[in-house]
Amino acid sequence: MGASQTAPFNAAEIGRRCEEVLWTPSEKPDEQRAALQEMEDYVRLLAPLLARLLPRMQEGMQGTARIVLRDANELLDGEAPSADLATRLHDAGTNARSLLALLERPGALAPSL
Repeated sequence: MGASQTAPFNAAEIGRRCEEVLWTPSEKPDEQRAALQEMEDYVRLLAPLLARLLPRMQEGMQGTARIVLRDANELLDGEAPSADLATRLHDAGTNARSLLALLERPGALAPSL
């Protein structure tokens, strides 16, 4: 993965949307709900990609990736304690951005088998 050009998704667009959600969130509940759905969709897209890359990552990066993947699972868990909409949106945007960052810059990778 590494470079945005080789990723099976539009990394630049995902990054832009995450930044918008995190730095200039809407105050309108309908727009917040739509943005939350979008961020959760990004998490659903990116988490499996990172999970597949994780075994090739160096130990330190693996630890970080495991934490981000755990947070993704908690975020998407239907049984997760519900927080207010703005908090959930921020958490989803942060997680999507973290997943993207690890996919774009995973560090040195072991060769694929």
